[in-house]
Amino acid sequence: MKFLLDTNIVIDFLRGEKSIVEKIGQILPHGIGISAVSLAELYHGAYKSSRPKYNLEKVDEFISVPEISVVNLDKQIARHYGKMLAELESRGVKLAEVDILIAATAGEIGLTILTGDKKHFARLVEFGVKVEIV
Repeated sequence: MKFLLDTNIVIDFLRGEKSIVEKIGQILPHGIGISAVSLAELYHGAYKSSRPKYNLEKVDEFISVPEISVVNLDKQIARHYGKMLAELESRGVKLAEVDILIAATAGEIGLTILTGDKKHFARLVEFGVKVEIV
């Protein structure tokens, strides 16, 4: 496994965005991770959508693919997150805490975040987080 998918990538995949579907198809044989934090965001979006049953089924289908692993938070990831957040706060840098949790997950286990979010994750490379923008 080399990549940890950001929530926006999964959403684009589920919506059938051609370039993202192609990218996922290329990297899927090597295994893909998705943070439990991203999964929670996906479920939240599905429940608040106008078609919750349909969207919940799509999310569940996605994570049932054998090559896709849900990466749970653990003590090391929590510690990495705490350090990152404290350093960012000390400099007055504000980022969504869920993005920092996703970045801490990727950084701690050595995965590259695959994201469409040019703004947030690029600011976290100083913490050893690898980012690929698509």
